[in-house]
Amino acid sequence: MCDIFTNFAAKSYNLRNMKKLFFIFTLGALLMSSMVMAQVQPGDTTYSVSIHAGYGHNLTYGSHANFDVDAYLPINQHFDMQANIRTSTADVHTMGVQLRPKFALPVGELYIEDRLMMRFVSRDSFRDFVHALSVGYMMQYVNVQVGMSNRIITPLPYTKRSEDEMILEPFDVVYRVEAFVRPQSESWNISLCLSNMDNYQIERMWQPMFYLGGWYDVNEHWRVRLSGKMKLAGMFHLNAHYYGAELRAGAEYRF
Repeated sequence: MCDIFTNFAAKSYNLRNMKKLFFIFTLGALLMSSMVMAQVQPGDTTYSVSIHAGYGHNLTYGSHANFDVDAYLPINQHFDMQANIRTSTADVHTMGVQLRPKFALPVGELYIEDRLMMRFVSRDSFRDFVHALSVGYMMQYVNVQVGMSNRIITPLPYTKRSEDEMILEPFDVVYRVEAFVRPQSESWNISLCLSNMDNYQIERMWQPMFYLGGWYDVNEHWRVRLSGKMKLAGMFHLNAHYYGAELRAGAEYRF
C-alpha cells in the first residue's frame, strides 16, 4: 500500500512539474519574441491573406476536404507573424499562430520561429495543444529549420476529471529542409520539402511529411499556389508505408 501511494504521489508531482515546464517554456518564448519586436525599427511590410481548398486521404480519416485561411502580418523588417485556421470534413479543426524574429546576415537570414497550435479532433473527442520553438536559416534556394516541441492532449469536453486523462509529451524534435529551383524572390517557383510540421499539424519526429509545391504571381497583388503532400507511417526503413496524402490549391492576395 505504501508503494502504491508513493508511486501515485510521484506521478502527480511529475505531472504538475511537466505542466509548469510546458507553460513556462511557452511564455518565455513569447516574451523573447516580444522583446525583439520592441527593439527593432520599422521597415517595408507586405500583408497578405490566402484562401486554400484541399482534398486529403489517410488511413485514419479516409477521404476528406479541407478549407484554409492564412493571414501573414509583418510588423516590421525584423519581425513578422502569421495566423492560420483550418476546418475539415474529417471533423478536425485547427488554429495556430507563428511569431518570427529575423536577423539579416551577409548571406541569407537567421530567424527564430515560435509556433503555437491548437487542434480539435471532435470525431475522437480530444484536443491537441502543441508548442514548437525552432531556429532557421533562410537563403534564396534553401530553408533549413530545427528545434523542439512539447504537446498536451486532453479529452473533449474538458471537465475537472480531464486532468487525470491528460497526456503530456514534454520533448520532441521538429525539423524542416526545403529547396527551391529558383530564387524565392522570383515570380514563380517550385519547392521540395521534408518536414514533420506545417501550418496545421506538428507530428512526432518519426512521422515525416514530403511536400512538392509551387506558386505563380499573376500580378503584384495576386499569387496562385498548388501543393501536394505525402505522409509515411514511420521513418525511412523497410516497414515505413503510405499513411496519407493531400492536394491543396488556392490564391493569395498581397496588399
